[in-house]
Amino acid sequence: MILEWRQLALDLQAELKQKVARTFSSKKYVAIIFLWDDYSSATYVRHKKQYGENIGLPVIVFGQNQNVEFDRNQTGKFDDVGIYINQKYDSIGKVIELIKYLNYDDSCVGIIVQLPLPEQFKQYKTQILCAITPTKDVDGLGGVLTGLSSIGLIDFVPATPKAVLYLLDKYGLGDMKGKTVAIIGQSIIVGRPLIIDCVKRWATVASFNQSNSIEEIKKMCKSSDYIISCTGKVHFVDESFVRDDKTQIIVDVWYGHKDGNPVGDVILENIIDKVAAYTPVPGGIWPLTVACLFTNVFVLQGYKEILKPYKL
Repeated sequence: MILEWRQLALDLQAELKQKVARTFSSKKYVAIIFLWDDYSSATYVRHKKQYGENIGLPVIVFGQNQNVEFDRNQTGKFDDVGIYINQKYDSIGKVIELIKYLNYDDSCVGIIVQLPLPEQFKQYKTQILCAITPTKDVDGLGGVLTGLSSIGLIDFVPATPKAVLYLLDKYGLGDMKGKTVAIIGQSIIVGRPLIIDCVKRWATVASFNQSNSIEEIKKMCKSSDYIISCTGKVHFVDESFVRDDKTQIIVDVWYGHKDGNPVGDVILENIIDKVAAYTPVPGGIWPLTVACLFTNVFVLQGYKEILKPYKL
């Protein structure tokens, strides 16, 4: 079974369009901080920008990248935001100054730092992410939201793990109680928060990173009910990772390119006849991730009072 995403994404888009109209009485925007001209990242930024426009919530891109087009005329609706758009962000000081501005700008309802960062900013990654106030940290990468969620004070799931669980739930596959889940990859964006949320669903979770041997990973994957691959390594998972009894569910989180074609972690053509359900590439998780990112704008709106003590 293919875990298709198209109708789910369209339904979410229609729902979010209504929420924008109901929730915000004045014009609001989401900010993306994009500090270089990486081709794949620029593609993601364009998708996010288009999605925001589709639901009536503009996305404004800040940074020195020239690959992302935006309407400079629309910035007049947002006070002096144009000053920051035209700024060149060539130092950590300027980036932090931008984030402070966005934190206190009431028209901004979400802040996204497009990762990965360029080489000159990689050493400042934690400083940049933690500078975002929790009430606007729609990616949840600053740590406060995932920490509060892990102890049950709020219910916040970062966009990509949320997309994985949303897709499984919509297909009636989200009940993980008593099931075994193998998660390949431990990034702060996907792997780590996904571990927490699978455990919340009473799953037994095995998590792997590059320190594990390929033999260890294959052995655990073969004995698991779910395999979720989020390594970012093209065609990392092949038929030797799965059983051939058509009972397993495999979720491919990654979206990359090989020889000009969209591909993921999994060599799909080699496993689709061996598993019960799988996510396609292109498609699958990525389009739902963008939708789930925007749902977090409204999740954080609902937690404004709880998050007041943590506001920067």
